[in-house]
Amino acid sequence: MNARQPCDDFRLLSSNPLVRLDGDASELSFKIGKRHLNGAGTLHGGVLASVFDSALGECVYRRAQHSGRPASLVVTTQLDIHYCAPAHVGERVAVAVEVLRLGGRLAVATARASVAERLVGTATGSFYLTR
Repeated sequence: MNARQPCDDFRLLSSNPLVRLDGDASELSFKIGKRHLNGAGTLHGGVLASVFDSALGECVYRRAQHSGRPASLVVTTQLDIHYCAPAHVGERVAVAVEVLRLGGRLAVATARASVAERLVGTATGSFYLTR
């Protein structure tokens, strides 16, 4: 894929495969490539925001499916992000997600992104579950 070709699969662009789902928590990781960088040569905040949004939403969706309250869609209603430290090309960012609350229509989840022991960012999201 070159820069001028559209990407039909967002997961290919964001490179955020889910690697573990365990009860209320899940974990994913991705390796930072050149396509993930901003003009300063560090991980672009928008990329991390997209990864947070996708990871949080996916975890909420899967948790809803497993809890007997399946949702057809999970829609982000609020996403709060705190950027804590830069990350660089070649580093592997691990994102740990935890569902804090799963109600009938609303859910809240939190995530932490880190490179080794260095905290890169945190996020909390609220989600609407459609039926």
